[in-house]
Amino acid sequence: MAEAAVGLSPNGVVGDLRNELSLLVASIDQEPTIMAFKDGSAGRDLYVSFLVQTRHYVALTAPCLEAAGRRLKALGEHPELADLFFQKAEEESGHDILVDDDLRSLGLDPEKTLAANPPGEWITAYNSWITAATNGRHPAAFLGSAYILEGLAVERAGKVAKALVASSSIPKIAEAVTFLDLHAEADVGHVDDLERVLAGLDDATERDAIVMTAAATRGAYLGMLDEVARSRATAH
Repeated sequence: MAEAAVGLSPNGVVGDLRNELSLLVASIDQEPTIMAFKDGSAGRDLYVSFLVQTRHYVALTAPCLEAAGRRLKALGEHPELADLFFQKAEEESGHDILVDDDLRSLGLDPEKTLAANPPGEWITAYNSWITAATNGRHPAAFLGSAYILEGLAVERAGKVAKALVASSSIPKIAEAVTFLDLHAEADVGHVDDLERVLAGLDDATERDAIVMTAAATRGAYLGMLDEVARSRATAH
């Protein structure tokens, strides 16, 4: 008898992931941090705090993609998906450097700023989850995180960047939105590609792990924004 997925709905894995993304996008629009970016009320410290926490999880993306690919190879499963993970690791490589460039544009030393502002609780939890997932029984679970973060970039990153440039009084802000701008552009089409891959996965527990990881990513991202709103990075 086939093993049933714990949380998967009749909509299937793609339908559930689309729902997770829709929930995140709707919640993002109500987050004080994002609202401040859009209405021009955000100061430099708020934006720096956002960039720092972003940098702390983005730096792990390429290594986790590589780890997931190696784990799939070791398990002898989904060789095409393993190759896709390796390809995506190359595509994601350097995205953390974009954040460093944005920090420099704001007059900060990236290394010192990151050292002074470690990952918050939610990003620490996310990084632990995603590391465990990619090295676990179902490394394809990383697809859930990739879907959420790439989908969010397409839906909101470019719009937030434009709003910041148009309304913010942060000095040199137009030169400090490269991560948001380029990440949004780079991820166009990636969501469709992921949906095609996901539609071909037929193991119930594997699909469930993917959706669980998407939900965990959604919660961690919203938690990160809450932490950013409550604290400010210390500029040195």
